[in-house]
Amino acid sequence: MPPQPGLLGPNPPATRSRPPLRRHLRSVVRPPFADVPGPFRRARVDTSIEEQATAQQERGMRAFWWDGFWASACDSIALNYFGLYLLAFGASASQVGLLSSLSSLFAAVAFIPGAALAERVRGRKTLVLVTGGGIARLALLAVAAVPFVAHGGAAIWLLIGIASFRGFWGQFAIPAWTSLTADVVPIGIRGRFLASRNFGMSIATLAVAPVAGFLIDAFTGFGGWQLVWLMAFVAGAISTWFYSRIPEPAPHAAVAELPQRQEDAGLWRDLLGDRNLLTYLGSVALWNVALQVAGPFFNVYLDQELGASTAMIGFIIAVPSITGLIALPWIGRMMDERGTKWLMVVTGLTIPALPAAWLLVTAPWQVVPLNVASGVLWAGYHLATMNLIMVMAPAAKRARYAAAFQTVTFAASFAGPLLGGLVIEHIGFHAIFALSAIGRLAATGVLLRVDGAPREPHPSPA
Repeated sequence: MPPQPGLLGPNPPATRSRPPLRRHLRSVVRPPFADVPGPFRRARVDTSIEEQATAQQERGMRAFWWDGFWASACDSIALNYFGLYLLAFGASASQVGLLSSLSSLFAAVAFIPGAALAERVRGRKTLVLVTGGGIARLALLAVAAVPFVAHGGAAIWLLIGIASFRGFWGQFAIPAWTSLTADVVPIGIRGRFLASRNFGMSIATLAVAPVAGFLIDAFTGFGGWQLVWLMAFVAGAISTWFYSRIPEPAPHAAVAELPQRQEDAGLWRDLLGDRNLLTYLGSVALWNVALQVAGPFFNVYLDQELGASTAMIGFIIAVPSITGLIALPWIGRMMDERGTKWLMVVTGLTIPALPAAWLLVTAPWQVVPLNVASGVLWAGYHLATMNLIMVMAPAAKRARYAAAFQTVTFAASFAGPLLGGLVIEHIGFHAIFALSAIGRLAATGVLLRVDGAPREPHPSPA
């Protein structure tokens, strides 16, 4: 049957014809993230004129993508296994909660001086490299060395101290990191690019978390643990190198025009006078208290109450990365089309069902379907959280808005694990799961009152 001229044009060459359905699908379905710069150089990025990045921004986004990949490989070990490392030295659930609380407290203390320095120095990238990319990652070598110098209670307190030190310097860099990210990634494609970057980060977590669990189980004593911490350090060092390759753009014009002598007084008064921001910070505080009441103890529950092996815990940790990978291409586009706040509210209303479902868990395998859903929901929530503070902040105040957001986040995270540890000892694990679900739902109710409209305009066509 000859091709129809209305579909393929007048007199198409026979050798170039293809079935109409196949051609239609090619025009509608394109590879994920084809419309944003990715980890590899491409001759053409399929974006509209309004969304196109400069050549410098494209180079920066490629390096930023790889920085996230290797940072996630490092952090997937540090975040998921530090509490279990303490348990290996004989720590109690309260000490695991104290570890998380003190790390959060020292992190909260770091943001205000980090923001002040970020607004005074010319090299925001250098500040990130020295603090979060340098000092904080060198601390992982000290974590690996602990079995050589201490055991039992002394090792537990030494590790809590190292984690607190690492938390301070890791978060000291966040205000400068946030400010630089907003300049490197154009707002018109930020949702899709950050989804692409999170896609790579999920791949790294998926690869590293189970391998780390198997290595820990494969060695007797602390040999596997030390090998895993060295892996985390190497991955962190590679991440730091890629971050150093980001071309640093000049600060936004509003920042350059800001009188230095008015920064400390005027900008903080403006920030505290932003009622919309204060409402958002109230939601953030409630969410993170509720999150951290249970967050540090899920793996402890698997280990102590359900008898899961370290390898099984590593597999369970990896499951959300798989489902997050599948969902991210659609989530990033959804955020660009529907808005950051919309995505945050939708995921915030459904995530509370996850800790509530832990009330019914009686065996480790039952956590797998929960983590399938968790990967999709948290992929959306983290993506929206990462972007909302950049969207809400005027360009001249990004570092300080980021500092306010992170200070509240980690101050609340300081209280949560302490409360969770006490509740576990006096009531049990089920009580913290219920508290966490109720608190997260209440926090989303407060978020509904926040105006999430961008204060940063989309770029005009060149």
